Amino acid sequence: MRRIAVASGKGGVGRTTIAANLGIALASLGKSTIVVDGSLTTPNLAILFKLEKAAHTINEVLSGTGSLKDVLYNGPRGVKVAPASLSLEWIKRTQPEKLPEVLRESTLKADFVIIDAPVGMGREAVAAIRSAQETLLVATPDITSVSDCMKSRLVAEFLGSAPLGIALNRVRKEEFEISSKEIERITNLPILVEIPEDDKIKLALKNGTPLLAMDSKAKASKAIIALASKIAKKKVQ
Repeated sequence: MRRIAVASGKGGVGRTTIAANLGIALASLGKSTIVVDGSLTTPNLAILFKLEKAAHTINEVLSGTGSLKDVLYNGPRGVKVAPASLSLEWIKRTQPEKLPEVLRESTLKADFVIIDAPVGMGREAVAAIRSAQETLLVATPDITSVSDCMKSRLVAEFLGSAPLGIALNRVRKEEFEISSKEIERITNLPILVEIPEDDKIKLALKNGTPLLAMDSKAKASKAIIALASKIAKKKVQ
């Protein structure tokens, strides 16, 4: 079982969107895949999969009152989703530090577990990255995002989660953007994929559905499918 945290040092770069759609893409390739919301106080994964009213969530597992198999819901293409609760009461009862133990000791069989890690270096972010063997970093082609990406890489390495590479999102090929080659030089990490700016992502968000479930032929969809294929072929570090 490969556990991959999807992380970013800066908000608004599309981390949750990529985590959700990467999970669907891996499932489409025949890989049994679970997507877990590790952003426990500001969850968004449930909204993407229309699980806002889910009866059971990962928060129950992390409060010691449930098991992981009981909080998995069926998503598009066979992906399984473990959403976090939007309830303030459950958020208060949740113990994020239990997440690594829960995922490492789970008896569930899966090829991949994709963990949507929150922004920053708080205990939720630390727990999410510690839960993973590898970390996929998400950035946009601007200096602030790249700078924060470098910090996230250091955090991942410190926590024992090998940086897998960078998913460069919202690429428009404009003159003011930093090129992939330059980003690779600055971060010393490979750019695994360039995901183009795509209005269909905004439409999917408006419709409350992952992009791959709405339009697998969209430009961004094709890029995420290519990313999934590349990750599926790569051996765990």
